[in-house]
Amino acid sequence: MKFHITLNVPTRNGMSHQIIGEHEARSLKEFKDALQNEDFIIVEEWQIETNGKLKTAGNLLLNHQHVGKVRIYEPK
Repeated sequence: MKFHITLNVPTRNGMSHQIIGEHEARSLKEFKDALQNEDFIIVEEWQIETNGKLKTAGNLLLNHQHVGKVRIYEPK
């Protein structure tokens, strides 16, 4: 499932750092449980192209201490 994740990390323009991350969790509760059980989890990052389609940016480690907000990703 894809999640829209807001991170509490600084950016160059002062805005919140947000990513779309895909994880094997099937709900917000499962994703929360995964975050609570490990210091880092692996997610596949997705980026929105100019045509609005998603393109994979590969896997990354996500530190649970920097996650500020998570919701299920729903394309517009």
